Amino acid sequence: MKLRLPTFIDLLPARVDEAVGTRAWRRFRVARQRRRRRAADATGVAEGVPEQRPRLFVDMAVISKNDAGTGIQRVVRALALALRDAAPAQGWDIRFVSATRKRSYFEISWPGTASGQTPDFTPIRARPGDVFLGLDYSLDTLRWHRRKLARFRRQGGQLWFLVHDLLPLQRPDWFSRNTILRYRIWLDMLAALSEGFVCNSGQTETELRDALDERYGLIGGYRTQVVPMGGNILDAAAPRAATGGDAEFEDDIAAPRFDTSTPYFLMVGTLEPRKGHGDILAAFDALWRDGGTQRLVLVGRQGWQTAELAQRIRSHPEHGDKLLWLDDVGDRELAAIYDACAGVVIASYAEGFGLPLVEALEHVKPVLARDLAVFRPHEGNGVRYFPADADTPALAQAIRLWASDVTEGCVVVTPPEATWTLSAAKLLAGLDRTD
Repeated sequence: MKLRLPTFIDLLPARVDEAVGTRAWRRFRVARQRRRRRAADATGVAEGVPEQRPRLFVDMAVISKNDAGTGIQRVVRALALALRDAAPAQGWDIRFVSATRKRSYFEISWPGTASGQTPDFTPIRARPGDVFLGLDYSLDTLRWHRRKLARFRRQGGQLWFLVHDLLPLQRPDWFSRNTILRYRIWLDMLAALSEGFVCNSGQTETELRDALDERYGLIGGYRTQVVPMGGNILDAAAPRAATGGDAEFEDDIAAPRFDTSTPYFLMVGTLEPRKGHGDILAAFDALWRDGGTQRLVLVGRQGWQTAELAQRIRSHPEHGDKLLWLDDVGDRELAAIYDACAGVVIASYAEGFGLPLVEALEHVKPVLARDLAVFRPHEGNGVRYFPADADTPALAQAIRLWASDVTEGCVVVTPPEATWTLSAAKLLAGLDRTD
């Protein structure tokens, strides 16, 4: 893999810190920054400021420029749209914001920008009671504008961030070196600056608190809020104008591009090491060798460290027949693919909460999932599990039995109660505007 020199230089301070820094040094640095923040809270906010409607600045720095249609971006988009609808009734003046490397956070019109309209690049400033919500997964943008966000905090605003998972910290072998460094810098800054964290599951909340304690010595001085995520894909689909006319999915089709008359099982997610695509392909290979007729449809872009797997799929004897891989599916087509499938397989080795599982249940589809703690709360919705360490024969047998039950109508599925509207309401209720 070629190393881009600008990226290397950009991340050089982090590389040095990782090489020579110690846990004690990180803890000292974060504690010092948080002490400074508390001192600024006590002395830096002017008294007698007229009471005004608090503003909620929602970070859309990545998705507003490049909506790649990933699972994380479906979550960001869905929550942003739900917040837009819910915030005014909850007393918030909601503003979407973006930033570039050279321009600090400024307000944008999202979704959609009037033709020919030039954004006002005036940097945002906080009033007491305002909140900056790091909804987008803006690893680089936050690094570029850390001082500006610290200033926002000193002006009387609060900083909250959505945390999807701790996987780059826990399992660095699943990610590129640059991704790991960028994530660690991001978490370092959150530890130093953040007032609170929005977590997508109780497991993410527990792991975040453990990481903040272990890595930075933080056991308090911040708040966490668990927000169950919705799963309705069409609720998350932004108007085409939100793409600015350049997004890959702006001509998103509303029907599957393949024959759905023959039943098929579905896997949704970027091809990457932790998703378990190789395990499922091996299990279906075993089923097909035994004369099985089950079809497998994979939906997701090719990610990192999967060149060999991608080649294995494309050169597979069943590719185009019992095995399909679609790597450019938009939201409307994905919803239709869920609707038409017989069931959904989730083979991830780890997840923050598992969006495809929730989406499948939202479409009232049976799910066979790896037996992970984060998936267990959905057992009552009709999810079946295979052992986390299942080998190929065991996994093939689990698929065979589950597929048979699905065909015979023996799996009862109950959709989850969570919706994106409820997610937004829960998130807003957790934002403390008085501390």
